[in-house]
Amino acid sequence: MLAWFLATVWRTEPEDIDDAICDGRGDKGIDGLLVDDDLAEITVLQSKHKVDADGQQGDRDLRDLVGAAAYFDSADSVDGLIAAKPNMELRQLLRRLDIRDKVSQGAHAKRLIFITDGVLNRDGDAYAKAISGRSPQLEVWDQPRLAAVARRTKRPELLDVNVELTAVAEPTVVRRKRRARLAVGVIPASQLVSLPGIDDLTLFNRNVRLSEGRTRINRELGRTVDTPSEHELFPAYHNGITALTHQLRVSGARMSLKGITVVNGCQSLLTLHEHQDSLSDELQVLVKVVAVEPQSDVADRITYRSNNQNPVDIRDQRSTDMIQRALQAEVREEYGEDLGYEIRQGENLRTRDVLDNKRAAQLLMAVYLEEPWNAVRKVRLFDHDYRRIFNREVDAHRLFLIHQLDKVVEATRTALRPDVAASFASVRFTIAYLVAQVLRLTNEGQALLDSPERWLPGKLSDVVAALSTLAEDVVDSVNFHIESEKAERGDEFDPKVAFKSTAGVRSMANEVLKSSRRQAKRDTEFLFRVKPAR
Repeated sequence: MLAWFLATVWRTEPEDIDDAICDGRGDKGIDGLLVDDDLAEITVLQSKHKVDADGQQGDRDLRDLVGAAAYFDSADSVDGLIAAKPNMELRQLLRRLDIRDKVSQGAHAKRLIFITDGVLNRDGDAYAKAISGRSPQLEVWDQPRLAAVARRTKRPELLDVNVELTAVAEPTVVRRKRRARLAVGVIPASQLVSLPGIDDLTLFNRNVRLSEGRTRINRELGRTVDTPSEHELFPAYHNGITALTHQLRVSGARMSLKGITVVNGCQSLLTLHEHQDSLSDELQVLVKVVAVEPQSDVADRITYRSNNQNPVDIRDQRSTDMIQRALQAEVREEYGEDLGYEIRQGENLRTRDVLDNKRAAQLLMAVYLEEPWNAVRKVRLFDHDYRRIFNREVDAHRLFLIHQLDKVVEATRTALRPDVAASFASVRFTIAYLVAQVLRLTNEGQALLDSPERWLPGKLSDVVAALSTLAEDVVDSVNFHIESEKAERGDEFDPKVAFKSTAGVRSMANEVLKSSRRQAKRDTEFLFRVKPAR
């Protein structure tokens, strides 16, 4: 449970999870430790599993965790913890994370995290409220709070239908040792295009991406389908389709499936469906069906590996990640039809606005990590920097705010110098960063970035109006800065380089902030002063 919490809620790097956990009796109220070396902060974690689903959580375990914080007050107190002879796993954890040295250098217990699949009873709730606001901060994740996360991160189910497929010859059946059964057969395309869930895309709920539109490959496939002479050889040069099911029976040429999802071959199946009037009995497709247990992680590995053989980028692979699924569900819960969060290519979210997770990653990198020069390095966003960007502070409200900021920045495009506007695809993230820097000049602006739910959506129009004013002034300052640099340095100054370099952006930020402070002295209402709705 603690490992699941660290991966799903705390968004810890997978390779760091095992190193953060200890287990067993004699742990002195400590089940896990996380250290933020940059902030010199230690997070102490304790988890309690209840046998019964309606198990009650009292205050005793919470008090033990609060008391454990004292072990991290000083190097001497860490020595005292070790001298108390806790279990071996805790001693190894303390050594592994160099806790004593880090505490001696100023690290301290910043927060205490208590995780339980029980429900706080009256005593537990009263105690948590009584010490609210004390340092280190106690944060309780009990069953209701965990359940909300679990619902958002639940992997999509297979389509709950019974499907019959008849191959042109008896399929090959292979029994795998690891709880999977495999059947491979050649199926007429006319059967496949009649599968349920193609029209509304529910057949592809576990696919890492949906339709990419009229790409070159899809156009070529369409032309092949429309050419009858190509049909006979189709199984020879097409990679085929991979489907998962919960129950598979093979009788002669017939395959009976209970539940189905297509995890590889979505593009092909959609193209065949689009051109179904051109199908003939000779156009057949190689189909691989794998039966997996409903709760097995084998299905996830099959989805990943079957797509990893093709040119699928890391952003596509992250579409099935728990973080992305949780954020998509949370945006849907909080903002309904106003905003959709797209995590797979080709999704039809049916919302007024759509923010795709690639743009979100770029904006989060620029606005919250304050590194706009890295926002344009797309290869890093869903790989090296993935958990830095989509950290535990990112929620539906921050996504809604950066989307509004992005629209405000988009509106300033025509006010930019032509030589800068021509590179707007990358420039926009520096503009967003600069507006955020100006926001940080006031307490209200900093609070808006930290807790946008206090303003949005209740004061959306006021926030957008204030952001627009700041963005217009930022663009004026940027234009002036570039003009000044060109006048001073001539052809040596390249605006395109300036917007993509750390030094160039920071120099620009200095000018923007100086201009904003001067403007604020002349007009006290210039900086962000909108009061929160709650």
